[in-house]
Amino acid sequence: MTPLERTIVMLQAAPEDPARFSAVLERLCDAEVFLALEAEASDENVTPKTVERDGQSYVAIFDTELRLAEAVGGSADYLSVSGRALVQMLVGQDSGIALNPGSSAIGYVFERTTLDWLARSLDERPDEMAQQIAEIGPPPALPPKALEALSAKLTAAQGLAEFACLVQARDGAGVQNPLICFVGEFPAAQADLAKLIQEYLQFSQLDGAPWDVSYLLPDHPMVARFVKTGLRFDLPIPEAAPERPAPGSTPGQPPILR
Repeated sequence: MTPLERTIVMLQAAPEDPARFSAVLERLCDAEVFLALEAEASDENVTPKTVERDGQSYVAIFDTELRLAEAVGGSADYLSVSGRALVQMLVGQDSGIALNPGSSAIGYVFERTTLDWLARSLDERPDEMAQQIAEIGPPPALPPKALEALSAKLTAAQGLAEFACLVQARDGAGVQNPLICFVGEFPAAQADLAKLIQEYLQFSQLDGAPWDVSYLLPDHPMVARFVKTGLRFDLPIPEAAPERPAPGSTPGQPPILR
């Protein structure tokens, strides 16, 4: 069972629970999904298979390649893309998303209005601020589910840092917020990591102070203090994936869904 499936099963047990619905949307964004295509794709345009329901069109996606093959009855041209990218590609397309249609796997339908809201949320960017840390202390107490969701969210940061530490920090003006510090060799990744934490807060429905995000090189003298005081999360090491050329693989040139 995939992480996306697990959240759907949990939602089905309590369909009115907004936290469980948020978890489904978050897992969709983080998942790699597979779109069966109507025809061989060009470098710029792809035409995904769709299904119709009550007069509404839904792009058919699958959370594994085996489920795609099961649904189409064999091999098919397909596009692999992150759920986050797919949601943004569907903006203005008047289409929803159908998960695993025609297969024996757990399915789900994401309505167009939900995707419109999700796309707007994904477009929001965290504020960039320069501030000096005056004091750090033990991390804020998080509910078990929020802590589990944070651990799951940080798996998306693989390759961007070695580990992260969560602390409570106070700046020179006396403002105290949770702060998560990433440690690694890629400080330019801070904007992407800040966005990742922003998404976590949007979907986790945590009430309280906003979180701050920083990035330190491993030899920075503050790293030892963060490790000693904070809650450490070791990030997964990315595995070398086999090359699988696909439309839209050129940076800055995502495919256009037709």
